[in-house]
Amino acid sequence: MDGTLNIIEAKNIEYVYPDKTKGIKKFSLDIKEYERVVLLGSNGCGKSTLLKIFAGLIKPTSGYIKIFEKDINRDNYLFLRKNIGFLFQNPDDFLFNPTVEDELIYTPMQLGLSNKEAKSLISENAKYFGVKKLYEKPPFRLSGGEKKRVALACVLQLKPKLLILDEPTSNIDGKTRKKILQFLDEYKGTMIISTHEIDFVRKISNKVVLLSPKKELLKIGGIELLEDTKYLEAAEII
Repeated sequence: MDGTLNIIEAKNIEYVYPDKTKGIKKFSLDIKEYERVVLLGSNGCGKSTLLKIFAGLIKPTSGYIKIFEKDINRDNYLFLRKNIGFLFQNPDDFLFNPTVEDELIYTPMQLGLSNKEAKSLISENAKYFGVKKLYEKPPFRLSGGEKKRVALACVLQLKPKLLILDEPTSNIDGKTRKKILQFLDEYKGTMIISTHEIDFVRKISNKVVLLSPKKELLKIGGIELLEDTKYLEAAEII
């Protein structure tokens, strides 16, 4: 053993939705601490389902998974909440408070901080993502890029050791995209990101997980995998 923490340890996991739709089929993957992993595949290949499993938001129907070498159960719920930041593909699935400031302080207060402590904590991220000027606005009145920046500022409040981002560059303006890329370049923890944009993968990844349209693992490799047209065509992303 090299002493590196296993952030994700998944073996033969499958997920079936209540309507019997397959979310993901027999999938295995290990992710070590500080790896920057991208799930790459066409729309509908199971990326979002996998990310929710990796975040502990849903449990696999079958198979085995540990996160931070811990089981997903009530005893570990608070630890996982504090150490995992999850960005939904659609910010509207995440933002629900009356104002942007309420959104930012919501999670810290849910985890036991006082209102004063929470407001002090959110200041740094709000400034970094340029959302301080939006404090009094209701989230539903924001642009797509503004919503994405607010959502990302929210999930980073407790400096999570694992950051999971679902299509972080979809439906955003150039300014927001540049800010997100800057942040990902600076982030020091473990990242798992889903996308179907090959150019984006080249900028931020050191491990590529290619998914097939059949919602199965197709190939795991480094950035060089992006030059293998045989696999990219099989994944239906070129």
